[in-house]
Amino acid sequence: MAKSKKWTKKLTRWAQNNRWGLMSAALVLVLVGGVYLAWQRGMLAQFVKTPQDTANVALTSQDNTLPAWMPDTVKRWQGEITKQARQYSISPQLVAIIMTLESGGYPKAHSGVASGLMQVTDSTGKEIAAKFVKPARTNYDLFDPATSIAFGAAYLAHLRDQLCVPLGNLSENECVELVAAGYNGGPGAAGNLYHGRGLEAIETLSYSRDAMNLWRERVSGSSPTYTRWFERGGKKLVEKAQTGN
Repeated sequence: MAKSKKWTKKLTRWAQNNRWGLMSAALVLVLVGGVYLAWQRGMLAQFVKTPQDTANVALTSQDNTLPAWMPDTVKRWQGEITKQARQYSISPQLVAIIMTLESGGYPKAHSGVASGLMQVTDSTGKEIAAKFVKPARTNYDLFDPATSIAFGAAYLAHLRDQLCVPLGNLSENECVELVAAGYNGGPGAAGNLYHGRGLEAIETLSYSRDAMNLWRERVSGSSPTYTRWFERGGKKLVEKAQTGN
């Protein structure tokens, strides 16, 4: 105990004799730390997009050139797709890809819970009609092609803003995958996908991957993803769209 007190006195005396040096060293450390943090912020700003930046660029291109491999049953709705995509600042190519996966371009498509070209459910339709379409609607027909495309485009834009914009640094491919997961399985499914928690519904996982790969292949003359989708069951949708039955 005596030795401890002795060392304590020595340290106290040394600190008193060198207090100006210690204060100067502390001040230098603070200044250096501040400069380093400012530099780090500057470097990060160069590589990380803010939500506002992403809102201006993610999936907003109005290039309405539809892929060569896309079925004519979807291409015939190009005019309405372009119109509604522009209205909601969402890519018409994405709207067309989702329409392909949902209905193959068949306006009378009905899965039991979802209806029309964009396969909107009754519950989601009510939410879209009240919150996302411009102007809000109370009376609508989900089998009406123009209505279905408008609702689908508005909802895709909402999902993009809800899922991709807050993250701020996603690629368009990643954004398409999240938006497609949200469109098929709800925003919760998209959140699980992003955080690596997996998806309970195999369908949603397959759907979101198909959408992302179709997006990647949209500028190609052929699409292996579309061919696989067609062979897995898409053929029936396209044939119904062709015959109208």
